[in-house]
Amino acid sequence: MKGLFVLLLAQVSAQLQCDKTMIDTTIGGTFTIVCTYKTNQFRFNKKYWCVGDSRASCEVLMDTDGFSLPNYRKRAQIVDDVSRGLIVFVKDLQLDDTGIHWVGIDKIYADIMLRIQVTVRKENVMKPNVWPLSSLEMTCLGQPVTFRCRSERGTDVQYTWYRVGHPNNIVLDQTPDFQFHCSNSTENDQFFCSAYNDVSNQNSEWISVQNLQPANIDCMYLITSKILSSYECIRSTTSPSTTIQDKLWSSTTASYSGSQNQTMYVNQTCLTETYFLWSGLPLWYECLRWVLCSVMITAVCVLHICTKSRSRRLKVQDKHHKNI
Repeated sequence: MKGLFVLLLAQVSAQLQCDKTMIDTTIGGTFTIVCTYKTNQFRFNKKYWCVGDSRASCEVLMDTDGFSLPNYRKRAQIVDDVSRGLIVFVKDLQLDDTGIHWVGIDKIYADIMLRIQVTVRKENVMKPNVWPLSSLEMTCLGQPVTFRCRSERGTDVQYTWYRVGHPNNIVLDQTPDFQFHCSNSTENDQFFCSAYNDVSNQNSEWISVQNLQPANIDCMYLITSKILSSYECIRSTTSPSTTIQDKLWSSTTASYSGSQNQTMYVNQTCLTETYFLWSGLPLWYECLRWVLCSVMITAVCVLHICTKSRSRRLKVQDKHHKNI
């Protein structure tokens, strides 16, 4: 009996051969099988692709005469190309495509059939990337920053944000996007995102949060990570809602007039500019603003001196005319 089975298998192998008998892929994947057969004997025979554990229970999915199941018509094709061979193409594979399939040639008394094992599995999760949806420098003004977590690969990926804790991490949110703010952190914290599915899970790089100025509203905090560009926040005890400019204008009186008032206005402008220089602007931009500020002060001073000199000359001339 065993010898008869081996003989039958050898006969099938000689009459029908395929380049693949094992297909292992992920959901949404594609495969192509190319088979050769004795064209002089079976050129005009119908060929088919079927699924089932045995020859007797094999259900035909499609054949070369144009038949195809409804769910196969848009994603599969079987072509009998005499020069290239018999080609079976299937795309957009799903979990229920897993099973034993057969490439068959219709033949009187006994079809020629070759067994093909198809395995479709969920794709493993790739290590997720994390990036901010707005400028991180907004944290220096106490504004919230939203981070997005995403894995480039994986089937049915889900996301959870954690705060690093001991002995267990603390769940913060179970969405891809998470908003950081003063209320989310203590003095120093680490956060990370976990991407997972039924097959595997991966964690992102840690994000460190340093609270420079603790407060419920007007806080100041610094976010750092291996994957983020660096920036700086200047420590300050002044509330972001109360600027130096407001203080300068409130302390200015209306007793100054003429060139003195102009000089005071320029000084106020320069001091206000100094406040904004502390916000982390480029060095060349800061230098340019300081130079322009100095030029303005010098111009006002020169104008003031010239005005006084001219006034003195006029007084001397008037006095000279009176003496004459």
